[in-house]
Amino acid sequence: MKLHAYVLAGDPAWIEHSIGAYYDHVERIVVSFDRSKRSWSGDPLSVDESLARIARADPDLKVRLLPGDHVQTGRSVIATETMQRQAALDAASDGADWVVQLDTDEIVPSFPTILRHLDAARGRAASALEYPARMIYARTKSGAFLEHCGRFWTSQSGYPGPVVVAAGTTLTVARQAGSSPLHRVDLSAWNTDPAQRHGVHVHATVPLSEAIIHMSWVRSEQQMAEKSLTSGYASTRDWGADLEMWRRRAKHPLRTAAIAPFAGDPFSRFRIARLPEFAEAIP
Repeated sequence: MKLHAYVLAGDPAWIEHSIGAYYDHVERIVVSFDRSKRSWSGDPLSVDESLARIARADPDLKVRLLPGDHVQTGRSVIATETMQRQAALDAASDGADWVVQLDTDEIVPSFPTILRHLDAARGRAASALEYPARMIYARTKSGAFLEHCGRFWTSQSGYPGPVVVAAGTTLTVARQAGSSPLHRVDLSAWNTDPAQRHGVHVHATVPLSEAIIHMSWVRSEQQMAEKSLTSGYASTRDWGADLEMWRRRAKHPLRTAAIAPFAGDPFSRFRIARLPEFAEAIP
């Protein structure tokens, strides 16, 4: 079974940790970026720093750079993202059986566990593997983290898209694989993703310690300020209010966690969590 991967260069904060988690298990990593070094919304992006960090994480020279012209006026951000990902996936599919598609702020604690579930997916003739991610929001002054959770501090998963897909897969929206037969892994026998209906079928489970750690908002002040400008979806949020809320929640983690049972929005519920040692190296 030949395994390749693709990543999008532009978000340098956690690149070494993300790629390092699966580097020894893949034969090639395709790195996609826009030639103009801009985000999907047309803003400047940290491509040079991303490429430099990727080079340092590539001792065996597995990386293949794939520059392209992805930013176009008159096209939606989500359509631009999907087209860039598809181009990267197509390139990574060459000579591969399966392709890993993880963002550079997503870190796998146990990639052999991913491979074990990929074998199960193959056994079911599935062409995409969905795997749960812990959505980490902020680091507190104590060194603990705020993590998205269920109403009573139960585990909550996120699924931006399958983490491994069969070579040649056609993407529909961002990382989603459309009608491809899925093998779905969760933290519970019942769906824990608030964005999905409760009855979504779960084929297998993993313990919380083996879930992907998505460090999306675990950044320094400077990096969060940059994210508010360069995110492909920057124009869809009130980043001033978002950043102020992010600071307030991180400053008052006990109060933030205490109100989880009363939060109507499932994405505004948090619990205090500890993460593996690598997370101590906050950029």
